[in-house]
Amino acid sequence: MLRRKIAGALAAGLAAATLLTACGGDAADGPVTLKVLTWEPGGTEYWAQVKSTFEASHPDIRLDMEAVPFDRYPEVQGPYITSQSGPDVMANNAGLELFDRRGAYEPLGERAAEINKDLVTYSGACEGFDTTKPCYGVPFSYQGNVLYYNKSVLTAAGLDPENPPTTWDEFSAACEAVKNSGKTCLALGLSGTFPAYWDFPEIARNYLTEDDIRGLLAGTLSWTDPKLVATLEKLAEITTSGWTNSNAPSITMLPDGADIFQRGDAAFAGTIISDAVNWEAFGKALGDDNLGVTRWPVINPDAPLAQKFSGIEGAVYGVTKWSEKKQAGLEFISWLAGKENGELWVRYGKGQPLNSTVDKALLPTSPSFLKIQEFVAQPTLHAGVMLSGPETDALARGWQQVTLGQLTVDKWAEQMQQALERSPTKRQGR
Repeated sequence: MLRRKIAGALAAGLAAATLLTACGGDAADGPVTLKVLTWEPGGTEYWAQVKSTFEASHPDIRLDMEAVPFDRYPEVQGPYITSQSGPDVMANNAGLELFDRRGAYEPLGERAAEINKDLVTYSGACEGFDTTKPCYGVPFSYQGNVLYYNKSVLTAAGLDPENPPTTWDEFSAACEAVKNSGKTCLALGLSGTFPAYWDFPEIARNYLTEDDIRGLLAGTLSWTDPKLVATLEKLAEITTSGWTNSNAPSITMLPDGADIFQRGDAAFAGTIISDAVNWEAFGKALGDDNLGVTRWPVINPDAPLAQKFSGIEGAVYGVTKWSEKKQAGLEFISWLAGKENGELWVRYGKGQPLNSTVDKALLPTSPSFLKIQEFVAQPTLHAGVMLSGPETDALARGWQQVTLGQLTVDKWAEQMQQALERSPTKRQGR
């Protein structure tokens, strides 16, 4: 039904912004081949199922998948965007990572409402997180941050594995106990984008209101504001207190930091609920009964966003402006948002689906998965995806330098403000 609606609307010739510009190549003899650039969130098996299932029901479209490791994705995608050539469909994370690259994508226009009608969405594919503004793609996974823990490591440190720390003071005491037992408290890698997406928002929620987070998005909240300086101070405390692995400044969280936790060498790991590494991967490595999941410890219990969940869509797939196969591209990304793919995502990707019509009987029964369902019931804005590319880079680099004693927190805040001023997206919106 959705396919017929899309094809009919396309044939009717809506506005150019709805991807219905002249697009040579869709009418060619034989199946249309769509080139898709992805980092394969959910894993290779899931994407093999996407390809075979979609092609079986769409014999007129073939998928040519280019899979790139996440840490190399920007360097592969960048030349395509610069040359305005290459893939017909590309992925980016929701939020400013996508908005920074919006010039590479066709806006969905009037199609956005229909495609997203069954999705639980934060509008992270739309400018300003506002569905009345241009939207540049389609998400299908539910994303956000939690703190995983290894019950065996906590037990060996003399801690209660069924009652993980809930406050910052309790976390500090737990880390000291874990260190004394010969293990790392928090597995961490500071190279790349993960500090911005996984750690920053969980500290920031103790200091920022939702209005502050929107100010972060708009570029109107200065990084020298006491709230953001306090956030940076607490991030610095994690590493300067010796709670993390000593090589944290020189490694990435994926795969290196996650591997430390999966090997059983760390008590905690702050990561995500879907996509690249999640409860399912950790459960396989450590045992489902040995894996715990909790919220990050609270610093300021009275903060309005304390004890809430940082929710956001996962990867967003959009049709490139240079594609000559826009109709086929729109059909593919619309299918990604649908029930059929949502159920593939649950079965093979073991992730959280955005599509609300997915059969609930398919959802996993893992204790960690069920605990995560409690957390996602109270979502708030995700501060990490409000950061532009320059800010994301400066956050990771500054945290490395602070950890190594090469930079003070005040200087780090100044570098973050300079990065904000370099952000083309935020300069345009101010």
